[in-house]
Amino acid sequence: MNKKEVAALVMLASASYPSMQQRDPQPIVAAWEMMLMDIPFEVAKAAIVRVCRSSNFFPSVAQVVEAAQDIDPRYEKLPTAAEAWEEVNKQIFDAGVYRAPSWSCELVQRAARAIGWVNLCMSENPEADRAHFMRIYESMRSKNHQNKENEKALELSGMSEIIKALAGKMDVKQLDEPKKEIEWRRKE
Repeated sequence: MNKKEVAALVMLASASYPSMQQRDPQPIVAAWEMMLMDIPFEVAKAAIVRVCRSSNFFPSVAQVVEAAQDIDPRYEKLPTAAEAWEEVNKQIFDAGVYRAPSWSCELVQRAARAIGWVNLCMSENPEADRAHFMRIYESMRSKNHQNKENEKALELSGMSEIIKALAGKMDVKQLDEPKKEIEWRRKE
């Protein structure tokens, strides 16, 4: 998204809230430009319309991002813990112990593997397995979401290359510009 598109989105949102109409939109435009640049304009516009229709307050970046992720079909939507358990149950009956189960995503497979596929298939206490699976899966799902958001935040803030270099995943020579800026700051 470019600055003009972001300004249009801020104006759309501001027009929906009388208290925002007298405020200077430039700080909001600057913040939204950096934090929403990875979202296509059309998706962001639909997300703002959705948030404005359901909220009494001016949309936060978090609300816009969440709505955009719900709207955008390209965004990976992981199953809920209940949906994942339903999938495990289906695979217990369809594949059983002797065939390889087929999973919709890696997280469901990892959570089932954490308990043990044979253990799930042969269990005499499915209620306890369900609770255990759902706790493991939700923890993995939350961590996965957190990791993706951290990566996106580093990317949007321009820090991802520096972090990769510090972690040894990139040659420090590729960071000439940030390195010059750091040297300049040290001289002061």
